[in-house]
Amino acid sequence: MMKVAVLGLGKFGYGVATELSRLGAEVLAVDRNRRLIEEISHHVAQAEGFDASEPQLLAARGVGKMDVAVVAIGDNFESSVLITMHCKSLGVPLVAAKALNSEQEAVLRKVGADHVIKPEEDMGKRLAEHLVHKSIVNFVELPPGFSLRSLPVPPDWVGQNLAALRLLSEKRLNLIQIDRLKEPLAPDAVPTGDEVRVKLPLPEGRTVLQAHDLLDLIGSDQDLRKLE
Repeated sequence: MMKVAVLGLGKFGYGVATELSRLGAEVLAVDRNRRLIEEISHHVAQAEGFDASEPQLLAARGVGKMDVAVVAIGDNFESSVLITMHCKSLGVPLVAAKALNSEQEAVLRKVGADHVIKPEEDMGKRLAEHLVHKSIVNFVELPPGFSLRSLPVPPDWVGQNLAALRLLSEKRLNLIQIDRLKEPLAPDAVPTGDEVRVKLPLPEGRTVLQAHDLLDLIGSDQDLRKLE
């Protein structure tokens, strides 16, 4: 089971924490606001009220043993930077931090953030894409327990063609689209998120999956979680 610390319970952090918990993750929710801690305590595995900018408090609550830390503080950027640094120092493998603009994103990446979320900008881009391309999710209502999700290609799928993987018949997953880097990266390079990508809709069986591909998959939440 994935263990995630969500640090900061504003609207964004609260939504992330409750949705991760609903999807099966073991969530530690943290905020200084006791009222928010009480509200979310019924929805997550653990809710703690303390100042997450204090590294010793993060360590005492086992944040360093988490698989992911989400730094969801939006009203105090200095705290967001400190918490991001502390999480990386404690050894959290993946730290995702919220930014309000590109300047904040640049600072968070410099102090160790592996992924930066700009909620308003990201939602604006998604809305524009859905409107322009008339995305399938505008027209298809999936039954409860099923989702359309964009997930990174599993390492053991890289180099295999889709026919050999038998996604639908064996894994009960329907691949709608591949989001692929236009220019391949060096083997030891890590994507920054600024690379140009191309979309390969309804790929055929001969298509070979590449490192850093993002796969738009429809399947049950249980089967999709196996790939996360």
